[in-house]
Order: sequence, then C-alpha cells, then structure tokens
Amino acid sequence: MGKSIVDDIKKTAKKTGGRQNFKTDLTEVELKYLLGLIANSEFKGVDLQTIYSITAKIQNKLLK
Repeated sequence: MGKSIVDDIKKTAKKTGGRQNFKTDLTEVELKYLLGLIANSEFKGVDLQTIYSITAKIQNKLLK
C-alpha cells in the first residue's frame, strides 16, 4: 500500500499503463478514506440524517 489512497491509485495506473480498471466494490482503504472525508466535512442540518445513514453503511462494510 502507498502512503495514501491517491498514491495507491497512481501506482495502479502506472502498472496498467494509465488505464484504470475500476471495480464496483470499495476496498477497505477506500472506505476508510470516505469516512475520513465525511468526518472532516461540514454538513447542513437537512443533510445530517442522510450522512448518518451513509456513514453507518460504510462502517458496517468495514466490520464485515
């Protein structure tokens, strides 16, 4: 693994000659990255229930 998700993506792109083969399932690193983005973001009150629901789903994926 690289230092960050961005490093991992760049490393993969180099291996595939610039082509990126995106999978539909998120990796553990990607899920943790998304949780970090959510944690460091500000949301309006109307968005809180949706963000809470999405965050719970991401956390459940990580626990599996």
